[in-house]
Amino acid sequence: MYALMVSQRPNHTLIEVELDHLGHPYGSVSLLECEQVSRKLNEELERISPDLNYTLKVSSAGAERKLVIPEDLDRFRGIPVRLVYKLEGSVDKEGIFKILDRKEDKIFLEPFSKRKTKGSKKKEVILELKDILKGNLYVSI
Repeated sequence: MYALMVSQRPNHTLIEVELDHLGHPYGSVSLLECEQVSRKLNEELERISPDLNYTLKVSSAGAERKLVIPEDLDRFRGIPVRLVYKLEGSVDKEGIFKILDRKEDKIFLEPFSKRKTKGSKKKEVILELKDILKGNLYVSI
């Protein structure tokens, strides 16, 4: 399970579940897996609280999911990510990078480009974890 949100309304409860597949490189969850989890959760909710008026939504965390920092920086090493970060004395910056490595509080990144460049070495970027404001997986199509 990636996330669970429960919203109580006057006569109704909304239960939203986002799934994550830890064995898949991008964490992708199939529609069949969402259906299976939804069926099981419905059975349990009916068993535990048969009078509960609820709507259950089960979905994948998504291809461009929000990253949990710092854990996901290790998990999605080598995969493009979109990061919003702060550099000393500057406004927030945004960039797309490939995660190379993480050592303690430093993250080593390579600027991501869809174009293949032969022979030119890309400049490595090093950020402090505290300077990363948010991040998402990046899907390049």
